[in-house]
Amino acid sequence: MHNPLSGLVPTAHAWSWGGVWEGVKSTVGYLIPYEDFIIIGEQLVYLVNQDWKNFDPTKLAFASLGAATIIPIAKPLKPLLGPIKKMLDGMKKFPAAKHFAGATGTAVKSALSGNTTKIANLLPFILIAIELYEEPEVFEFMMNAIESEDDLWVWVDFISTYIEEIGGLNTEAIAQVPSLLKFIPNAHAAGGFSRKQVAARAIKLLSPLAKKIKNPKEFTKSLKVLLKEASDPANTKWKGMVKSGSGLGALSALGASKIKSFIRDSKTWRVNRWVVLMSIMYLAEQQADGKLNISNDKWLALTADVFSGWAHRRHGAMFQLSQIAYLHVKNQHAGGPEILDIEAKRPAFMLVNGEKPEKPYKRIIDIVLSDGDGGEEWIETKSLAGPFKNSWFTPTLVGKKKPKNATVNAFSSGAERGYYRQFFHDMRLNNDFINKKEIGKILDGSIGNTKYTWYFHDFKTLTASKPPTTADISMAQRRFCKVPTGVNRSDLYKYNFISNAGLMRNLCIAKKWNISKRDTKSYFKEILEDYAEELDIEDIISIAKEIGID
Repeated sequence: MHNPLSGLVPTAHAWSWGGVWEGVKSTVGYLIPYEDFIIIGEQLVYLVNQDWKNFDPTKLAFASLGAATIIPIAKPLKPLLGPIKKMLDGMKKFPAAKHFAGATGTAVKSALSGNTTKIANLLPFILIAIELYEEPEVFEFMMNAIESEDDLWVWVDFISTYIEEIGGLNTEAIAQVPSLLKFIPNAHAAGGFSRKQVAARAIKLLSPLAKKIKNPKEFTKSLKVLLKEASDPANTKWKGMVKSGSGLGALSALGASKIKSFIRDSKTWRVNRWVVLMSIMYLAEQQADGKLNISNDKWLALTADVFSGWAHRRHGAMFQLSQIAYLHVKNQHAGGPEILDIEAKRPAFMLVNGEKPEKPYKRIIDIVLSDGDGGEEWIETKSLAGPFKNSWFTPTLVGKKKPKNATVNAFSSGAERGYYRQFFHDMRLNNDFINKKEIGKILDGSIGNTKYTWYFHDFKTLTASKPPTTADISMAQRRFCKVPTGVNRSDLYKYNFISNAGLMRNLCIAKKWNISKRDTKSYFKEILEDYAEELDIEDIISIAKEIGID
């Protein structure tokens, strides 16, 4: 920790208290209280000598604030020095204490030199922190979230922004600290809140976060990015997020590295950005609490794909995420089917002359649901821009070849995509299609399904991409039900299906509604608004509408 008051109280050893005292008086033009001066000097000597046994950052901070009360802007703190000392004593067991001492020393040094900006910025934090100290869980959360002086200033910024966003301080609070008039614009507005009222609201905001967030330091990182982005005039409405506990929790679940992308890029997403954000928060909590059957590795992979640099992965992951959220909300609150797994391996053999080949087809299912009777329902999610191309649905069971030097552009071309092979696997392992006599060989310990569903994303976006049309879905239904080419048709259906190719094709056509569009445009209402109370996200709905839900 550096000497935050260097230049005012030197850290050399060869000086007398009296000489330095006179020097400081002549330097700053103020009469620093002698007792505070002595404590500051002693603590700085301990600091320079790295005498950690005697160095007490809270004593240094308190003495610095005592010294600051000689400055007009900080004089109103004088009657609050008692509660401030109590709060600082409570800080002692946290590393944040030394960072508060550093920030206070820096602010006081600048103020004594004529620059009062930092001390003015610090005042609202001190006023509210005095009250937060009376709520141990919240105070401890804040202290654990601060591991550097930079973190301390993030919380200073957060408190001041919060005060501004909820409507400012009332006349009583401003009279107590008049300097806040120029620091908090909304303080001029009619109404406003007292210091204790602001603190009470802040406690209500932070208390659930203190219970839910496992890593307070990561929360501070997310808070820093939010405040930085919201300081951009183009993003000023995002300041409103500081009023929402669920919003702050969601951004924390998102992670600091992704918040910038979310704020800047999310308006062009194919799934409503608020649905994506709240789905991540809700599902992360459910997964962590053991209420959602998704392994941590799969969850992290899915959320990473949501922010992938490859557009098709990003679109697909957001669509899959929205379906998982929709289905899980319905399961938890409306009696819908339970999610058993995502990205689930369901390999199976395609019998040739009644025998298993060397390797199975290693199919991975996007979402696996319980059918309520011990079986599984499989859901495939595809987010594809129209118009669809015949080549995407070539009726072949041969794996598609990856182009040399394959890139994201290779995916968006008219090349084969393997959709038919995936669909054919899902269909042939359905109870209505699979050869029951050979099921042991076909599945070989794997699992089939009682229902298969393929959803193509019906989306709205500000980009040039167009959602699939009814004609596109009709093409997919028609092409998926074709008999595969390049195989011994008689042998294939004899050993793998319950009947011949023609009947199986007709059955596929009869089930064509298993292949359909899935509209997510209404999910803001269907998931967030309709279940806001159950999900405890009511505070984010109005803020989302203020920022923009389109």
